[in-house]
Amino acid sequence: MRNSLLYGAILGSALVVLLTTLFAFAPNSADQSSIPTLKAYLLKIINQQRQRISLTLLKQGEGIAAQNQANFLLTQTTITHLDYSRNSPMQRYMLSGERGYAAENLSLYHCSDDVSCKIALSTVLEEMTRDQEANLNILNPGITHVSIGIAVGKGKVALVLDFEKK
Repeated sequence: MRNSLLYGAILGSALVVLLTTLFAFAPNSADQSSIPTLKAYLLKIINQQRQRISLTLLKQGEGIAAQNQANFLLTQTTITHLDYSRNSPMQRYMLSGERGYAAENLSLYHCSDDVSCKIALSTVLEEMTRDQEANLNILNPGITHVSIGIAVGKGKVALVLDFEKK
């Protein structure tokens, strides 16, 4: 009986190591070509939430500063509103030539393909609606546009939402 428990423990440990190895090094099939689809998907979800309480639907903004920040977030181990030059969201927005900046929401999640990235984005947005400050940005009646930055790579999806009044 002791031998069967020992063999079971060894087999179980070997299986954990094998599965961890397989999934830890799985290629990330969500690539740059999926970003427009992910942005459209996210805009649709945001507008569905706004429509539920009869708010004007948002239009997609230019997304220059948002995309730059999303790309930067993929290189970081922690999430930050500051960029590589320590610029705030408002400073980044002005430097990119965009106008109408109001607020920023951002997040970083793990995903491995288009489907898991969509699930991650839905989860992120759901969590943002539970966060009072983030939800105020999403449901702000004065907001007219949202610039969406999405960067996918290294098994992660970075999301930056810049809310605008234009």
